[in-house]
Amino acid sequence: MQFKKIALVGKLGSVAIVEHILHLAEYLNSIGIKVYIDCQQECVQYIDEKFDVGDLLDWIDVLDLIIVVGGDGTILSVARKAVNFKIPIVGVNQGKLGFMTDIAADEMILGIENIVLNNNFIAEYRSLLLAEVYRGDKIVYNSVALNDVVISRGAIGNMIEFDIAVDGQFVLSQKSDGIIFATPTGSTAYSLAAGGPILHPKSPVFSVIPICPQSLTNRPLVVSDNSTIEFTLAMENATQIHFDGQECYDLVLNDKVILKKYPEMLKLIHPTEYNYFRTLRKKFDWSKRVS
Repeated sequence: MQFKKIALVGKLGSVAIVEHILHLAEYLNSIGIKVYIDCQQECVQYIDEKFDVGDLLDWIDVLDLIIVVGGDGTILSVARKAVNFKIPIVGVNQGKLGFMTDIAADEMILGIENIVLNNNFIAEYRSLLLAEVYRGDKIVYNSVALNDVVISRGAIGNMIEFDIAVDGQFVLSQKSDGIIFATPTGSTAYSLAAGGPILHPKSPVFSVIPICPQSLTNRPLVVSDNSTIEFTLAMENATQIHFDGQECYDLVLNDKVILKKYPEMLKLIHPTEYNYFRTLRKKFDWSKRVS
């Protein structure tokens, strides 16, 4: 695979990230790769004129690869933009080991060199969730999520009441703080904190996890990712739908949310030594023995 046009994305408010991005940009330019840097206007003064600077969407249709420098949260944002263009993403982690940003910052040049020059990498495909908000017969909002779609109480703070159906079959009525619809990628995020299962990224399923349900008999549910899930808001209350915790929309009484697997999948690039279970061990200290 040839990577000739690469975009670099990161939170450029951090001096450390700016330095890493500029260092990586210089390296990529030296080996003949066209470099684009996703950058807000206030950062332009720090960047050499030989690099194209702007918004990722300005040139997303010509890119061969996106390198995210930062953390998993930045990948979530980039993924929703890149998935329709089938552009692979690779992550360079700035802090602790991430679940998706798995090249260490101090090994950045070597790790990226192995990928873009030597074509030594592991490609992995991740599913996304599409959620469409129906008000009557009209779709009033829709978006996708790599981690999760969360529907929860708004500013007032009261519990919300809703009905859930899967593939046209009624499942339950529930009163709770909300509900999480998680992909396998998102199973180690908010879903996990709410008591959901850890799902291997290749698992063809989605999980449905209640958030502090009124009835303690309500438990997480795992369904096929070929399923269509229907959420109906059954009580007037301040309620919001969130996508990866980065965008949201207000729901009203009788709104229906239809959730299903997004037809496009995200392509992640990992170094050849990538191992999902090793990542879990490091993140959760599973390697430690109890003395």
